Amino acid sequence: MSHDPERRTDRARWSRSDSVAVAVVTALACAVRGFRLTQPPFIYSDELFYAREACNYVYRSPATCGIPLDAVSAHPPMGKWLISLGIRVSGWEPFGWRIASLIAGTLTVALLYVLARRIMRSTHGATLATGLLAIDFLHVVQSRIAMLDVFLTLFVVAAFAFTVVDRDHVAARGPRDAARTAVRSRGWLMAAGAAAGAAVATKWVGLVGLLGIATLSTIWAAQRAPGAAGSLTRLAAALRRECLPAAIAFTIVPAAVYVAVYMPRVEGSLLTVPWTPGSWARGFAREQLDMIEFHRSSAEIQFLGTTNPFVSPAWSWPLIKRPMIYYSEPRTVAGVETIMAIGSPLVWWTALASFAVIGLRLTRRRTSDDVSLVAVVGFGFMYLPLLVVSGLRPATFLYYLLPSVPFMCLAAAAVVSDGRIVRSRHATAAFSLAAIALLAFFYPVLTGVPLPERGLATRQWFHDCHAATAISPPTGWCWR
Repeated sequence: MSHDPERRTDRARWSRSDSVAVAVVTALACAVRGFRLTQPPFIYSDELFYAREACNYVYRSPATCGIPLDAVSAHPPMGKWLISLGIRVSGWEPFGWRIASLIAGTLTVALLYVLARRIMRSTHGATLATGLLAIDFLHVVQSRIAMLDVFLTLFVVAAFAFTVVDRDHVAARGPRDAARTAVRSRGWLMAAGAAAGAAVATKWVGLVGLLGIATLSTIWAAQRAPGAAGSLTRLAAALRRECLPAAIAFTIVPAAVYVAVYMPRVEGSLLTVPWTPGSWARGFAREQLDMIEFHRSSAEIQFLGTTNPFVSPAWSWPLIKRPMIYYSEPRTVAGVETIMAIGSPLVWWTALASFAVIGLRLTRRRTSDDVSLVAVVGFGFMYLPLLVVSGLRPATFLYYLLPSVPFMCLAAAAVVSDGRIVRSRHATAAFSLAAIALLAFFYPVLTGVPLPERGLATRQWFHDCHAATAISPPTGWCWR
Protein backbone atom coordinates (compact mmCIF):
# COMPACT_ATOMS: atom_id res chain seq x y z
CA MET A 1 0.00 0.00 0.00
CA SER A 2 1.36 3.39 -0.95
CA HIS A 3 1.84 5.92 1.88
CA ASP A 4 2.77 8.78 -0.47
CA PRO A 5 0.00 11.39 0.11
CA GLU A 6 0.52 13.09 -3.26
CA ARG A 7 0.36 9.84 -5.19
CA ARG A 8 -2.66 8.63 -3.23
CA THR A 9 -4.53 11.89 -3.73
CA ASP A 10 -3.72 11.99 -7.44
CA ARG A 11 -4.95 8.45 -8.03
CA ALA A 12 -8.11 9.10 -6.02
CA ARG A 13 -8.94 12.23 -8.02
CA TRP A 14 -12.44 12.15 -9.48
CA SER A 15 -12.68 12.11 -13.28
CA ARG A 16 -15.39 12.56 -15.89
CA SER A 17 -15.43 8.77 -16.31
CA ASP A 18 -16.31 8.45 -12.62
CA SER A 19 -19.23 10.85 -13.01
CA VAL A 20 -20.55 8.83 -15.95
CA ALA A 21 -20.00 5.50 -14.20
CA VAL A 22 -21.71 6.46 -10.95
CA ALA A 23 -24.63 8.06 -12.82
CA VAL A 24 -25.19 4.97 -14.97
CA VAL A 25 -24.89 2.46 -12.15
CA THR A 26 -27.08 4.53 -9.81
CA ALA A 27 -29.74 4.92 -12.51
CA LEU A 28 -29.64 1.17 -13.10
CA ALA A 29 -30.03 0.53 -9.39
CA CYS A 30 -33.02 2.87 -9.16
CA ALA A 31 -34.72 1.31 -12.19
CA VAL A 32 -34.21 -2.24 -10.93
CA ARG A 33 -35.61 -1.34 -7.51
CA GLY A 34 -38.43 0.92 -8.68
CA PHE A 35 -40.22 -1.46 -11.06
CA ARG A 36 -43.58 -2.57 -9.59
CA LEU A 37 -42.78 -0.73 -6.35
CA THR A 38 -46.45 -0.60 -5.38
CA GLN A 39 -46.90 -4.37 -5.73
CA PRO A 40 -48.33 -5.95 -3.71
CA PRO A 41 -50.77 -3.07 -3.18
CA PHE A 42 -51.04 -3.68 0.57
CA ILE A 43 -48.86 -4.10 3.66
CA TYR A 44 -46.84 -7.33 3.67
CA SER A 45 -44.16 -8.95 5.80
CA ASP A 46 -42.59 -6.64 8.43
CA GLU A 47 -44.25 -3.59 6.92
CA LEU A 48 -46.93 -4.69 9.36
CA PHE A 49 -44.79 -3.10 12.12
CA TYR A 50 -42.64 -0.37 10.58
CA ALA A 51 -45.00 1.14 8.01
CA ARG A 52 -47.77 1.34 10.57
CA GLU A 53 -45.49 2.93 13.17
CA ALA A 54 -44.39 5.46 10.56
CA CYS A 55 -48.05 6.11 9.76
CA ASN A 56 -48.65 7.04 13.39
CA TYR A 57 -45.74 9.49 13.21
CA VAL A 58 -47.73 11.33 10.52
CA TYR A 59 -51.38 10.89 11.45
CA ARG A 60 -51.29 9.89 15.12
CA SER A 61 -54.39 7.86 14.42
CA PRO A 62 -54.70 4.21 15.55
CA ALA A 63 -57.84 3.94 13.46
CA THR A 64 -55.97 4.92 10.28
CA CYS A 65 -52.68 3.17 10.99
CA GLY A 66 -53.92 0.05 12.79
CA ILE A 67 -51.46 0.30 15.69
CA PRO A 68 -51.78 1.91 19.14
CA LEU A 69 -49.98 5.19 19.77
CA ASP A 70 -48.24 3.69 22.82
CA ALA A 71 -47.20 0.43 21.14
CA VAL A 72 -43.75 -0.74 22.27
CA SER A 73 -41.25 -0.32 19.46
CA ALA A 74 -38.50 -2.85 18.85
CA HIS A 75 -36.09 -0.28 17.37
CA PRO A 76 -35.19 3.44 17.59
CA PRO A 77 -37.12 5.94 15.45
CA MET A 78 -34.72 7.01 12.67
CA GLY A 79 -35.79 4.52 10.00
CA LYS A 80 -39.45 5.03 10.80
CA TRP A 81 -39.05 8.81 10.59
CA LEU A 82 -37.66 8.36 7.07
CA ILE A 83 -40.51 6.06 6.07
CA SER A 84 -42.95 8.62 7.46
CA LEU A 85 -41.55 11.32 5.12
CA GLY A 86 -42.76 9.32 2.13
CA ILE A 87 -46.15 8.87 3.75
CA ARG A 88 -46.33 12.58 4.49
CA VAL A 89 -45.66 13.43 0.83
CA SER A 90 -47.59 10.68 -0.95
CA GLY A 91 -50.15 9.54 1.60
CA TRP A 92 -50.96 6.31 3.37
CA GLU A 93 -50.56 4.02 0.38
CA PRO A 94 -47.89 1.57 -0.88
CA PHE A 95 -45.83 4.13 -2.81
CA GLY A 96 -45.86 6.43 0.21
CA TRP A 97 -44.54 3.89 2.69
CA ARG A 98 -41.97 2.35 0.27
CA ILE A 99 -40.47 5.34 -1.54
CA ALA A 100 -38.03 6.14 1.29
CA SER A 101 -36.61 2.62 1.08
CA LEU A 102 -36.15 2.99 -2.68
CA ILE A 103 -34.30 6.29 -2.22
CA ALA A 104 -32.13 4.89 0.58
CA GLY A 105 -31.20 1.81 -1.44
CA THR A 106 -30.32 3.90 -4.48
CA LEU A 107 -28.25 6.36 -2.43
CA THR A 108 -26.35 3.45 -0.88
CA VAL A 109 -25.23 2.36 -4.33
CA ALA A 110 -23.96 5.88 -5.11
CA LEU A 111 -22.16 6.14 -1.77
CA LEU A 112 -20.52 2.77 -2.27
CA TYR A 113 -19.06 4.11 -5.51
CA VAL A 114 -17.49 7.02 -3.59
CA LEU A 115 -16.09 4.60 -1.02
CA ALA A 116 -14.83 2.09 -3.59
CA ARG A 117 -13.29 4.75 -5.82
CA ARG A 118 -11.34 6.20 -2.89
CA ILE A 119 -9.89 2.92 -1.66
CA MET A 120 -9.49 1.07 -4.96
CA ARG A 121 -8.29 4.17 -6.85
CA SER A 122 -9.77 2.63 -9.98
CA THR A 123 -12.85 3.59 -11.96
CA HIS A 124 -13.08 0.02 -13.26
CA GLY A 125 -12.89 -1.53 -9.80
CA ALA A 126 -15.33 0.95 -8.28
CA THR A 127 -17.82 0.37 -11.09
CA LEU A 128 -17.61 -3.38 -10.58
CA ALA A 129 -18.08 -3.18 -6.81
CA THR A 130 -20.98 -0.75 -7.11
CA GLY A 131 -22.54 -2.70 -9.95
CA LEU A 132 -22.54 -5.84 -7.84
CA LEU A 133 -24.50 -4.02 -5.13
CA ALA A 134 -26.84 -2.49 -7.71
CA ILE A 135 -27.88 -5.98 -8.84
CA ASP A 136 -27.65 -7.76 -5.48
CA PHE A 137 -30.84 -9.72 -4.87
CA LEU A 138 -31.21 -9.00 -1.16
CA HIS A 139 -30.45 -5.31 -1.52
CA VAL A 140 -33.00 -5.05 -4.34
CA VAL A 141 -35.72 -6.66 -2.21
CA GLN A 142 -34.96 -4.60 0.90
CA SER A 143 -34.99 -1.39 -1.16
CA ARG A 144 -38.61 -2.12 -2.11
CA ILE A 145 -40.14 -2.76 1.31
CA ALA A 146 -40.81 -0.54 4.33
CA MET A 147 -38.33 -2.19 6.68
CA LEU A 148 -35.39 -0.67 8.56
CA ASP A 149 -32.38 -2.59 7.27
CA VAL A 150 -31.90 -0.62 4.06
CA PHE A 151 -31.59 2.60 6.10
CA LEU A 152 -29.12 0.96 8.46
CA THR A 153 -27.04 -0.11 5.45
CA LEU A 154 -27.14 3.39 3.97
CA PHE A 155 -25.79 4.98 7.15
CA VAL A 156 -23.12 2.32 7.65
CA VAL A 157 -21.79 2.75 4.10
CA ALA A 158 -21.92 6.54 4.53
CA ALA A 159 -19.94 6.31 7.79
CA PHE A 160 -17.21 4.22 6.16
CA ALA A 161 -17.12 6.47 3.07
CA PHE A 162 -16.78 9.64 5.16
CA THR A 163 -14.03 8.02 7.26
CA VAL A 164 -12.08 7.29 4.08
CA VAL A 165 -12.57 10.86 2.83
CA ASP A 166 -11.28 12.15 6.18
CA ARG A 167 -8.22 9.91 5.84
CA ASP A 168 -7.49 11.32 2.39
CA HIS A 169 -7.96 14.92 3.50
CA VAL A 170 -5.53 14.47 6.39
CA ALA A 171 -3.01 12.70 4.14
CA ALA A 172 -3.27 15.45 1.50
CA ARG A 173 -1.95 18.05 3.94
CA GLY A 174 1.51 16.57 3.67
CA PRO A 175 4.08 15.71 6.35
CA ARG A 176 4.42 19.30 7.62
CA ASP A 177 0.72 19.57 8.49
CA ALA A 178 0.08 15.94 9.38
CA ALA A 179 -0.10 16.72 13.06
CA ARG A 180 -2.85 19.31 12.62
CA THR A 181 -5.91 17.45 13.87
CA ALA A 182 -8.02 20.31 15.26
CA VAL A 183 -11.70 19.47 15.38
CA ARG A 184 -12.52 22.31 12.98
CA SER A 185 -10.36 20.65 10.32
CA ARG A 186 -11.99 17.22 10.65
CA GLY A 187 -15.44 17.85 9.24
CA TRP A 188 -15.53 14.54 7.39
CA LEU A 189 -14.68 12.63 10.56
CA MET A 190 -17.57 14.40 12.32
CA ALA A 191 -19.81 13.47 9.37
CA ALA A 192 -18.73 9.84 9.75
CA GLY A 193 -19.68 9.94 13.43
CA ALA A 194 -23.03 11.51 12.58
CA ALA A 195 -23.76 8.81 9.99
CA ALA A 196 -22.82 6.11 12.50
CA GLY A 197 -25.09 7.78 15.05
CA ALA A 198 -27.93 7.65 12.52
CA ALA A 199 -27.20 3.94 12.03
CA VAL A 200 -27.49 3.35 15.78
CA ALA A 201 -30.68 5.43 15.80
CA THR A 202 -32.09 3.04 13.17
CA LYS A 203 -31.06 -0.23 14.79
CA TRP A 204 -28.77 -0.77 17.75
CA VAL A 205 -26.58 -3.07 15.67
CA GLY A 206 -25.29 0.17 14.15
CA LEU A 207 -23.03 0.34 17.23
CA VAL A 208 -20.70 -2.23 15.66
CA GLY A 209 -20.50 -0.03 12.57
CA LEU A 210 -19.41 2.84 14.83
CA LEU A 211 -16.71 0.58 16.31
CA GLY A 212 -15.68 -0.36 12.78
CA ILE A 213 -15.02 3.21 11.63
CA ALA A 214 -13.26 3.99 14.92
CA THR A 215 -10.99 1.02 14.28
CA LEU A 216 -10.24 2.12 10.71
CA SER A 217 -9.54 5.68 11.80
CA THR A 218 -7.14 4.44 14.49
CA ILE A 219 -5.28 2.17 12.06
CA TRP A 220 -4.81 4.99 9.56
CA ALA A 221 -3.77 7.43 12.29
CA ALA A 222 -1.10 4.95 13.39
CA GLN A 223 0.12 4.65 9.80
CA ARG A 224 0.52 8.44 9.64
CA ALA A 225 2.38 8.66 12.94
CA PRO A 226 6.19 8.77 12.95
CA GLY A 227 8.14 5.72 14.04
CA ALA A 228 8.68 2.12 13.05
CA ALA A 229 5.77 0.48 11.24
CA GLY A 230 3.59 -1.53 13.56
CA SER A 231 5.27 -0.25 16.73
CA LEU A 232 3.32 0.43 19.92
CA THR A 233 5.07 3.80 20.13
CA ARG A 234 3.56 4.75 16.80
CA LEU A 235 0.10 3.68 17.92
CA ALA A 236 0.42 5.56 21.22
CA ALA A 237 1.49 8.71 19.39
CA ALA A 238 -1.49 8.41 17.05
CA LEU A 239 -3.91 7.97 19.95
CA ARG A 240 -2.54 11.03 21.75
CA ARG A 241 -2.77 13.18 18.65
CA GLU A 242 -6.22 11.93 17.61
CA CYS A 243 -7.87 11.62 21.00
CA LEU A 244 -9.86 14.88 20.91
CA PRO A 245 -11.34 14.68 17.38
CA ALA A 246 -11.89 10.93 17.82
CA ALA A 247 -13.66 11.39 21.15
CA ILE A 248 -15.97 13.97 19.64
CA ALA A 249 -16.58 12.11 16.37
CA PHE A 250 -17.13 8.66 17.86
CA THR A 251 -18.94 9.48 21.12
CA ILE A 252 -20.39 12.99 21.37
CA VAL A 253 -21.59 13.37 17.77
CA PRO A 254 -23.28 9.91 17.53
CA ALA A 255 -24.87 10.39 20.95
CA ALA A 256 -26.19 13.81 19.93
CA VAL A 257 -27.70 12.38 16.73
CA TYR A 258 -29.26 9.49 18.64
CA VAL A 259 -30.86 11.78 21.22
CA ALA A 260 -31.99 14.29 18.59
CA VAL A 261 -33.93 11.60 16.74
CA TYR A 262 -36.08 11.14 19.84
CA MET A 263 -36.79 14.84 20.37
CA PRO A 264 -40.07 14.95 18.38
CA ARG A 265 -41.05 11.47 19.52
CA VAL A 266 -40.80 11.70 23.32
CA GLU A 267 -43.03 14.08 25.23
CA GLY A 268 -41.94 15.85 28.40
CA SER A 269 -40.24 18.92 29.74
CA LEU A 270 -36.56 19.48 28.98
CA LEU A 271 -36.23 21.91 31.89
CA THR A 272 -37.40 19.44 34.55
CA VAL A 273 -35.01 17.44 36.72
CA PRO A 274 -34.38 14.23 34.69
CA TRP A 275 -35.66 11.71 37.25
CA THR A 276 -38.97 13.46 37.97
CA PRO A 277 -42.24 12.33 36.34
CA GLY A 278 -43.02 14.31 33.21
CA SER A 279 -39.41 15.05 32.32
CA TRP A 280 -38.18 14.44 28.78
CA ALA A 281 -35.11 12.55 30.01
CA ARG A 282 -37.30 10.16 31.99
CA GLY A 283 -39.45 9.48 28.91
CA PHE A 284 -36.32 8.94 26.80
CA ALA A 285 -34.94 6.46 29.33
CA ARG A 286 -38.28 4.62 29.42
CA GLU A 287 -38.17 4.18 25.64
CA GLN A 288 -34.72 2.58 25.90
CA LEU A 289 -35.79 0.27 28.72
CA ASP A 290 -38.90 -0.79 26.81
CA MET A 291 -36.76 -1.78 23.80
CA ILE A 292 -34.36 -3.71 26.01
CA GLU A 293 -37.25 -5.52 27.64
CA PHE A 294 -38.77 -6.31 24.24
CA HIS A 295 -35.61 -8.01 23.04
CA ARG A 296 -34.85 -9.89 26.24
CA SER A 297 -38.40 -11.10 26.92
CA SER A 298 -40.84 -13.25 25.00
CA ALA A 299 -42.44 -10.24 23.29
CA GLU A 300 -40.65 -10.96 20.03
CA ILE A 301 -41.87 -14.55 20.05
CA GLN A 302 -45.40 -13.31 20.55
CA PHE A 303 -45.05 -11.16 17.42
CA LEU A 304 -43.58 -14.01 15.38
CA GLY A 305 -45.86 -16.74 16.62
CA THR A 306 -44.88 -20.13 17.98
CA THR A 307 -43.26 -21.25 14.73
CA ASN A 308 -41.45 -19.56 11.89
CA PRO A 309 -40.22 -21.58 8.90
CA PHE A 310 -37.72 -18.94 7.76
CA VAL A 311 -35.49 -18.76 10.82
CA SER A 312 -31.83 -19.39 10.02
CA PRO A 313 -28.55 -19.17 11.97
CA ALA A 314 -26.01 -16.47 11.14
CA TRP A 315 -23.37 -18.91 9.87
CA SER A 316 -25.74 -20.01 7.10
CA TRP A 317 -26.57 -16.57 5.68
CA PRO A 318 -23.61 -16.08 3.31
CA LEU A 319 -24.16 -19.65 2.10
CA ILE A 320 -27.82 -18.78 1.30
CA LYS A 321 -29.03 -21.86 3.10
CA ARG A 322 -32.45 -20.47 4.04
CA PRO A 323 -33.93 -17.42 2.24
CA MET A 324 -37.20 -15.85 3.38
CA ILE A 325 -40.48 -15.79 1.51
CA TYR A 326 -41.92 -12.34 2.23
CA TYR A 327 -45.00 -12.80 0.07
CA SER A 328 -46.56 -15.58 -1.99
CA GLU A 329 -49.99 -15.40 -3.61
CA PRO A 330 -51.33 -17.87 -6.17
CA ARG A 331 -53.06 -16.36 -9.20
CA THR A 332 -55.26 -18.73 -11.15
CA VAL A 333 -54.52 -17.10 -14.52
CA ALA A 334 -51.20 -15.24 -14.28
CA GLY A 335 -49.42 -17.71 -12.02
CA VAL A 336 -47.86 -17.31 -8.56
CA GLU A 337 -46.66 -13.97 -7.22
CA THR A 338 -43.66 -14.46 -4.92
CA ILE A 339 -41.22 -12.11 -3.21
CA MET A 340 -38.19 -13.88 -1.78
CA ALA A 341 -35.39 -12.29 0.25
CA ILE A 342 -32.31 -14.07 -1.07
CA GLY A 343 -28.72 -13.33 -2.02
CA SER A 344 -27.12 -13.68 -5.43
CA PRO A 345 -25.35 -17.06 -5.36
CA LEU A 346 -22.66 -15.95 -7.81
CA VAL A 347 -21.83 -12.74 -5.95
CA TRP A 348 -22.12 -14.04 -2.39
CA TRP A 349 -20.20 -17.24 -2.95
CA THR A 350 -17.54 -15.35 -4.90
CA ALA A 351 -17.30 -12.91 -1.99
CA LEU A 352 -16.67 -15.77 0.45
CA ALA A 353 -13.86 -17.06 -1.78
CA SER A 354 -12.54 -13.50 -2.07
CA PHE A 355 -12.33 -13.11 1.70
CA ALA A 356 -10.31 -16.33 1.77
CA VAL A 357 -7.91 -14.86 -0.79
CA ILE A 358 -7.68 -11.59 1.14
CA GLY A 359 -7.08 -13.47 4.38
CA LEU A 360 -4.27 -15.46 2.76
CA ARG A 361 -2.68 -12.22 1.56
CA LEU A 362 -2.84 -10.71 5.03
CA THR A 363 -1.29 -13.82 6.55
CA ARG A 364 1.57 -13.96 4.08
CA ARG A 365 2.37 -10.27 3.71
CA ARG A 366 1.29 -9.05 7.16
CA THR A 367 0.17 -5.85 5.44
CA SER A 368 -3.01 -4.88 3.66
CA ASP A 369 -4.07 -2.62 0.85
CA ASP A 370 -6.88 -0.16 1.52
CA VAL A 371 -9.68 -2.14 -0.12
CA SER A 372 -8.78 -5.34 1.72
CA LEU A 373 -8.65 -3.48 5.02
CA VAL A 374 -12.02 -1.75 4.54
CA ALA A 375 -13.71 -4.92 3.25
CA VAL A 376 -12.42 -7.05 6.14
CA VAL A 377 -13.18 -4.45 8.84
CA GLY A 378 -16.61 -3.64 7.41
CA PHE A 379 -17.66 -7.25 6.96
CA GLY A 380 -16.07 -8.37 10.21
CA PHE A 381 -17.72 -5.74 12.38
CA MET A 382 -21.13 -5.92 10.70
CA TYR A 383 -21.36 -9.72 10.45
CA LEU A 384 -19.26 -11.51 13.08
CA PRO A 385 -21.14 -10.10 16.12
CA LEU A 386 -24.32 -11.54 14.63
CA LEU A 387 -22.80 -15.01 14.98
CA VAL A 388 -22.98 -14.42 18.73
CA VAL A 389 -26.42 -12.82 18.62
CA SER A 390 -27.71 -15.71 16.52
CA GLY A 391 -27.00 -18.07 19.40
CA LEU A 392 -28.82 -15.88 21.92
CA ARG A 393 -31.97 -14.78 20.10
CA PRO A 394 -34.91 -17.09 19.39
CA ALA A 395 -35.25 -15.90 15.79
CA THR A 396 -32.68 -14.59 13.31
CA PHE A 397 -33.12 -14.19 9.57
CA LEU A 398 -31.03 -13.85 6.43
CA TYR A 399 -31.91 -10.18 5.86
CA TYR A 400 -29.85 -9.28 8.97
CA LEU A 401 -26.83 -9.73 6.68
CA LEU A 402 -27.79 -6.74 4.52
CA PRO A 403 -25.35 -4.18 6.07
CA SER A 404 -22.50 -6.62 5.35
CA VAL A 405 -23.40 -7.02 1.67
CA PRO A 406 -21.66 -3.83 0.41
CA PHE A 407 -18.40 -5.07 1.93
CA MET A 408 -18.93 -8.46 0.31
CA CYS A 409 -19.27 -6.64 -3.02
CA LEU A 410 -16.05 -4.74 -2.30
CA ALA A 411 -14.18 -7.97 -1.57
CA ALA A 412 -15.51 -9.72 -4.68
CA ALA A 413 -14.69 -6.74 -6.89
CA ALA A 414 -11.20 -6.38 -5.40
CA VAL A 415 -10.32 -9.96 -6.27
CA VAL A 416 -12.15 -10.27 -9.58
CA SER A 417 -10.69 -6.99 -10.90
CA ASP A 418 -7.17 -7.77 -9.66
CA GLY A 419 -5.07 -8.45 -12.74
CA ARG A 420 -2.68 -10.59 -10.69
CA ILE A 421 -5.49 -13.04 -9.91
CA VAL A 422 -7.92 -12.76 -12.82
CA ARG A 423 -5.51 -11.99 -15.64
CA SER A 424 -8.05 -11.59 -18.40
CA ARG A 425 -10.45 -8.66 -18.68
CA HIS A 426 -12.66 -11.06 -20.61
CA ALA A 427 -13.04 -13.17 -17.46
CA THR A 428 -14.07 -10.08 -15.46
CA ALA A 429 -16.59 -9.16 -18.16
CA ALA A 430 -17.94 -12.72 -18.20
CA PHE A 431 -18.37 -12.62 -14.41
CA SER A 432 -20.25 -9.32 -14.64
CA LEU A 433 -22.52 -10.54 -17.42
CA ALA A 434 -23.24 -13.76 -15.53
CA ALA A 435 -24.22 -11.74 -12.43
CA ILE A 436 -26.58 -9.57 -14.53
CA ALA A 437 -28.07 -12.64 -16.23
CA LEU A 438 -28.69 -14.24 -12.84
CA LEU A 439 -30.51 -11.10 -11.69
CA ALA A 440 -32.69 -11.20 -14.81
CA PHE A 441 -33.51 -14.86 -14.14
CA PHE A 442 -34.42 -14.33 -10.47
CA TYR A 443 -36.01 -10.90 -10.92
CA PRO A 444 -39.61 -12.21 -10.95
CA VAL A 445 -39.22 -13.68 -7.44
CA LEU A 446 -37.64 -10.45 -6.18
CA THR A 447 -40.47 -8.20 -7.38
CA GLY A 448 -43.56 -10.39 -7.34
CA VAL A 449 -43.92 -10.81 -11.10
CA PRO A 450 -46.39 -13.71 -11.65
CA LEU A 451 -44.75 -16.99 -12.61
CA PRO A 452 -46.24 -20.37 -13.51
CA GLU A 453 -45.58 -23.09 -10.95
CA ARG A 454 -42.89 -24.58 -13.18
CA GLY A 455 -41.11 -21.23 -13.51
CA LEU A 456 -41.18 -20.74 -9.75
CA ALA A 457 -39.77 -24.22 -9.17
CA THR A 458 -36.78 -23.55 -11.46
CA ARG A 459 -35.81 -20.65 -9.18
CA GLN A 460 -36.13 -22.63 -5.96
CA TRP A 461 -33.00 -24.74 -6.31
CA PHE A 462 -33.04 -26.47 -2.91
CA HIS A 463 -36.08 -28.36 -1.61
CA ASP A 464 -34.67 -30.17 1.43
CA CYS A 465 -37.22 -28.64 3.79
CA HIS A 466 -38.15 -30.13 7.14
CA ALA A 467 -40.61 -27.98 9.07
CA ALA A 468 -39.57 -26.90 12.54
CA THR A 469 -41.92 -27.39 15.47
CA ALA A 470 -40.81 -24.17 17.21
CA ILE A 471 -38.89 -21.00 16.45
CA SER A 472 -35.71 -22.75 15.41
CA PRO A 473 -33.89 -23.28 12.11
CA PRO A 474 -35.37 -26.03 9.94
CA THR A 475 -32.92 -28.71 8.95
CA GLY A 476 -31.69 -29.02 5.39
CA TRP A 477 -31.23 -26.49 2.57
CA CYS A 478 -34.46 -24.92 1.45
CA TRP A 479 -35.35 -22.14 -0.98
CA ARG A 480 -39.12 -22.50 -0.75
